[in-house]
Amino acid sequence: MHEMGLMASMVELLSESARHNQIEKINRVKLVVGKMSMALPDALQLAFDVYKADDLFRSDAVLEIEERETRGKCRSCGRCFPVLDNVLFVCPDCRGLDVEVISGRELYIDHYEGEDGNVDDD
Repeated sequence: MHEMGLMASMVELLSESARHNQIEKINRVKLVVGKMSMALPDALQLAFDVYKADDLFRSDAVLEIEERETRGKCRSCGRCFPVLDNVLFVCPDCRGLDVEVISGRELYIDHYEGEDGNVDDD
């Protein structure tokens, strides 16, 4: 399951960013995952649940995953269209094969939320 390795890299990035921004605990992370990235959302969630035990996260931290469908744009006629099977990149209008992938390869941290260490307890 390569999602564990992906999550390990994401946790490292989150840790660096949190430290840089004086965030003590992360309580929400949003990932954007394209269908062509081959990262399985359920496996990413399982990996997050493992890493959630890290001191970086609150125990009730939430992972939100936005899945992006694969979309192509025909370079011949300009039509944008969904690529339903991630295999057949043929324009449904002109049947052209010169197709640019415009979404579906994404795999990134969109944003995260957390608490800084300077919260006053009044």
